[in-house]
Amino acid sequence: MSTAALLLLDDVLVAAVAVAWPVAAYALRRGGRWWALAPALVLTAARVGVAVALAGSGWWFAADRLLLAVPLVSLPALVVLYQLVRQAAAPGLLRQAAPGPGPGVDPRVVLLAAYGGLAGVLVALVVTHPVRPVHAGLVVALVAGAGALTWRGPRRPGKAGTAAGVALLCFALVWAVAAVSASRVPERLNLGAHAMAQPLTRGRPTVLAAGRAAGAPVRQVSTLREPPGAPDRRFTLTAREATITLASGRRVPAWTFDGTVPGPTLRAEVGELVEVRLVNRMPELAVTLHWHGYPVRAGDDGVAGVTQDAVRPGGEFVYRFRATQPGTFWYHSHDLSDPAVRMGLFGLLVVSGGASEAVEHTVVLHELGGAPVLAVDGSAPAEGVVRQAAEPGSRVRLRVAVTANTPALLGLSGVPYRLAAVDGRELTRPGQLRGERLRLAAGGRYDLVFTMPPAGAVALSAGNRLLVLGDGPAPAPPAGALLDITAYAPAGPPPPRRFDREVTWVLDRRLTLLDGLPRPAHTVNGRVWPDIEAPVVREGELIKITVANRGRDTHPMHPHGHEVLVLSRNGRPAGHLRMDTFDVAPGEVWEVALRADNPGVWMSHCHDLSHAALGMTFHLAYEGVGTPFDAGRSSGNHPE
Repeated sequence: MSTAALLLLDDVLVAAVAVAWPVAAYALRRGGRWWALAPALVLTAARVGVAVALAGSGWWFAADRLLLAVPLVSLPALVVLYQLVRQAAAPGLLRQAAPGPGPGVDPRVVLLAAYGGLAGVLVALVVTHPVRPVHAGLVVALVAGAGALTWRGPRRPGKAGTAAGVALLCFALVWAVAAVSASRVPERLNLGAHAMAQPLTRGRPTVLAAGRAAGAPVRQVSTLREPPGAPDRRFTLTAREATITLASGRRVPAWTFDGTVPGPTLRAEVGELVEVRLVNRMPELAVTLHWHGYPVRAGDDGVAGVTQDAVRPGGEFVYRFRATQPGTFWYHSHDLSDPAVRMGLFGLLVVSGGASEAVEHTVVLHELGGAPVLAVDGSAPAEGVVRQAAEPGSRVRLRVAVTANTPALLGLSGVPYRLAAVDGRELTRPGQLRGERLRLAAGGRYDLVFTMPPAGAVALSAGNRLLVLGDGPAPAPPAGALLDITAYAPAGPPPPRRFDREVTWVLDRRLTLLDGLPRPAHTVNGRVWPDIEAPVVREGELIKITVANRGRDTHPMHPHGHEVLVLSRNGRPAGHLRMDTFDVAPGEVWEVALRADNPGVWMSHCHDLSHAALGMTFHLAYEGVGTPFDAGRSSGNHPE
């Protein structure tokens, strides 16, 4: 059974155990027979077995279960089982006429198991990996308190008991108020304070490590920009509201660059210096330009409150970068990025270098106005089928990008083809594909290369969206196996064996306090933005990052300013695959290597931008690099 299936089964067992023990306690109180305990005992044993199996997939998946939830219910369950076995050994058990379980089973122990089962639900809601002492202490205290009251029975507590109860209630209220206050995002928050070896400016200790030697100078990200020089390519992008007419004729209000969704495709050649002037004509929205997957310098990364102040209505900002990496990339606003991208503030960046196919098409998969759409070569987004002419025998490259929050399941039918590039990085000599389906992460890009057949059409499918090249009816979408791109990638140099630093990101979804409110937030190592620990690295270091997904959501992880080399997926070594957005499905464990070769303060986050807005946003910081920009309520910057 897969780890994802075990996680789902455990969720089912949590609920079942939480119901079974109270039902058993009620049945015994009503005079039920001894076998009323059997379902609860069997379900508890099953939960123990699943938790142990999860530990085999990694301690990340089992720590809270084996250290907290399972002992709270299984220990009293063992006592109940012992009492049943002892009672079974008594003469005449099966012949006794009494309807109850007999004097050998203490109903208080059954109630204690019921409290443990209910505590399992609380653990599943609020506790993750690593298990935080405050959460463990709270859960244990609740179970212990309920058990103590049950054991003492219904008697008046007296003055001492009343005082203790009032004190406990006051402590709980003070703790709750303090926790809510501490989770509030402050008025101003500097995310580069690690460079000064001091706490974050938020009135409580930082989770960032001290980042520089005494007396070492601090570089600001605003100085880490491309040196002056005459640009080879100049572009101007104007952010403004517009109404987009889909291919079907339906009109959708949108936020746009230059009045179109997607915005204009920016094209450059390797070696060129690119300059992009951003003009904001939005009435109330601040904007930036982030170059997704492109290795720009930190000062041009376009993250509000980290690398720049967001461009207010009526303002401008000029971005400059050297086109060093050929491939398919994209740009989007990174202030309130979830609504900004959903509403249309994005476009493609294509950098050419070396040999190219005779025919190229850009294909953008998005959701606009609540409907899945595709836009081909910058044309109006379509909700269904788009047709393009294609000459038989022509060499075609499809540059496919997913700019929506969810992954796309792709298929190319009618011709054998090659997955030529992943996230803008060419794959050398991969094998041909025919009939396989491809999963493309939110934010990711695939380049598909093929030769048009002498007759008939070729179809790229993504759900109900279809691009048909050539004449004739569209071939049926492929129904083959899902391609594992980590295995498809060709072999390369042996992976590194030594790392300067190792980092673990455990992804989950738990009920926690996010900006002063209890929410089902997306967490990294049990925390949410801005309290997620940011690794502080030195330039030149090789970092190993392990990403384990405990939750039920898929998380396309995207570290800004860097690519990663995939080392393994679920323990299986990967081919030579470099990515900037890798999709970590439920129950999966990815190991990737990152070379710290681009100094700055870099955002890292889930590129399902709704997940980023709900906490799954953090940073990778370089020693001795700070930022003069602030996030927070009064800053006007919203990096997530």
